[in-house]
Amino acid sequence: MEVQIRRMKEVSPAIVSQLDEILDEPWEVAQGEKFLANPDNALFLAFVGERVAGFLTGYRLQRLDKNRAEVLLYEIEVREEFRRQGIGKKLIGALNAWAAETGAFQTWVLTYSDNTAAMALYKSMDGEEDPPGTRMFTYYIDDTKGLEI
Repeated sequence: MEVQIRRMKEVSPAIVSQLDEILDEPWEVAQGEKFLANPDNALFLAFVGERVAGFLTGYRLQRLDKNRAEVLLYEIEVREEFRRQGIGKKLIGALNAWAAETGAFQTWVLTYSDNTAAMALYKSMDGEEDPPGTRMFTYYIDDTKGLEI
């Protein structure tokens, strides 16, 4: 099976249709175009022939306190029938190569410790798990409330 990884700058309706089968929510054209237009955003697709076998999204984050950036691996998904064939590793490899090209000094990802498939994938790519006690806090922005600054 030959797998081709491509960083997408635009997507056709046929690709959007395939992505809709594996995305958590349907592709919204306007939001997708905004995402793809930003050079600090990356969408990588894994193709087996003309079929989208998986995707990865990443964000380049410029650090204020460093002369370099870092890259967040935001989401990765591989279709069930293509899992355990190295596609996730190839997608992460493409993201890491892009990170290096953009001058980033690291790539990082968040996941749940009970997500055994993700934990195994990230460890297999020599990812270093953060120390125990590391936690993430999320602030949900409600458009109906004013933000006091």
